[in-house]
Amino acid sequence: MRNILNKIQISYLTYIFILICLFCGFIKNILIIFFICLFHELGHIFFIKIFKYQIIKIEILPFGGYTEIHKRINSNITKDLIISLGGILFQVILFIFLFILKDYFNIITYNLFIKYNMFILFFNLIPIIPLDGNKLLTSFMELFLPFHHSYYLSIFFSLIFLTIFVYMNYKYNFDNYFICSFLLYKIILCVKNYKYVFKRFLLERSLYKLEYAKIDNHTKDIKSLRKNVLHYFKKNNKYIREDHIINEYFGLKN
Repeated sequence: MRNILNKIQISYLTYIFILICLFCGFIKNILIIFFICLFHELGHIFFIKIFKYQIIKIEILPFGGYTEIHKRINSNITKDLIISLGGILFQVILFIFLFILKDYFNIITYNLFIKYNMFILFFNLIPIIPLDGNKLLTSFMELFLPFHHSYYLSIFFSLIFLTIFVYMNYKYNFDNYFICSFLLYKIILCVKNYKYVFKRFLLERSLYKLEYAKIDNHTKDIKSLRKNVLHYFKKNNKYIREDHIINEYFGLKN
């Protein structure tokens, strides 16, 4: 537990958000929001520990949290889906606890808990990078589509839904500008990092013994490689395993 607490980091945007709330007299509001965010992240951490992944950091943001873990890009898609659902599951559990213990809260505090828990739950389900909704959508796409296509579709859907979110909230409070700026920054970062991420995706498939659920022997392009699928390329009437093609791509000897 102490090891996990040492990895909690608070974003500089969160400090600004806290100061704004303190100046406006919303101390109870900020405490409730942080409690819900931490409880949400505990859901992710619970399944991360079950799957024995290493936690790098837990970043607390003004509207939620982000747990960065050490795992391969070619990770098990089912595990990715479960980890992404962990925060949502814990928030549903929190709803149940609140309902059971509602007699121990005054009505204002109880309503604030329900309101913020509902907002954070549904906000995290929006498919915008780096929210849980985007991770769920990306993992689902990776079940059927190549990693390259899933990555770019993830960015495409993020931009579409961020545009909708901005349109629906541009008249509202100042906090939304922090949220939109942060989300746009994360999307731009994903676009900039694509080459690095894709090369790492390929190198993992060449260097490590990965677990594959399927075999595909009709692969024609290196950008058609899918997670959890072992690919074979047909070349000169011979089937060549993907790691040989990847080594050729990087100019390495087989």
